[in-house]
Amino acid sequence: MRLSTNYMFQNNIDSLSKAMGEGNDVYMRLSAGQILLKPSDDPAGASQAVVYQNALSTISQYDTARMYANDALGQEDTVLGSISNLLTKNLSEKIVAGGNGAYADEDRQSLAVELQGIRDNLMDLANSKNSNGRYIFAGYKTGDAPFDVDGNYLGGDVALNQTVADSTTLAVGHTGSDVFMSGTSDDIFAALDQAIDALKQPIVDDADRQALQNVLDGVNVSIKRGIDNLGKIQAEVGTNLQQIEALGFSSDAQKITLQSRLQQTVGSDPDSMITLVSQSKMSEFALSSSMMVFQTMQQMSLFNMVR
Repeated sequence: MRLSTNYMFQNNIDSLSKAMGEGNDVYMRLSAGQILLKPSDDPAGASQAVVYQNALSTISQYDTARMYANDALGQEDTVLGSISNLLTKNLSEKIVAGGNGAYADEDRQSLAVELQGIRDNLMDLANSKNSNGRYIFAGYKTGDAPFDVDGNYLGGDVALNQTVADSTTLAVGHTGSDVFMSGTSDDIFAALDQAIDALKQPIVDDADRQALQNVLDGVNVSIKRGIDNLGKIQAEVGTNLQQIEALGFSSDAQKITLQSRLQQTVGSDPDSMITLVSQSKMSEFALSSSMMVFQTMQQMSLFNMVR
């Protein structure tokens, strides 16, 4: 069978076009950094890639939630530490000293002033704001101060919660009523007010002294219970911070696994890139060979025409 010159030209042009198309396809995938560019390349792979991408997106959302939760708990922990310092630093000793029989009215007045200063500092801490200007101990009513000047709790009854992982929701704060036991027989502000008022009263006889002692004893019991309660709250905050950290480690491991699977699915992993580079070299060779054949065919055609 004799092949015509036109047939050979057309066949060579087709080969050249095919080599260029394959080369462009490989270069596009190299430029994109992955093999899978459109669903039709691998429908099953494209569907699985969407699953991995959605899973990574969900993990990213939880990462953000944990960041906010960690920040909120960290700020609360700092304020709780300051409250603890005020309650434990000689406060009980000061209250006990108020019943000292050697104290004159002026001494008790001075002690009352000192306790008032501690109360004022506690009030400032009770109405602390976070870095976003929201009240830390106001529950869901974060826009308003949780305590009024008389020590009454006006905040929300429920503490803020944050979903930090699948099926995992943590408290990211405590209400002021929980921290200061507001409305109970051991209300910290009410107890301090009782001590301050009692110390301001002059002592005339033994009955007055006994009445003062009874008040101070009761206040001291409330302060000790308040310290115990505060310790439990601090332990809860510490536990939640540890859980957030553990969830973060688990999330990092999940992300690494999912990202690796996603790369393998779309062909952006190192092995796939090495394969693409090899294909690009083969495409360059095929295109170069087709060009050489085409140029040779042109020369043969011109020679025949001259003859």
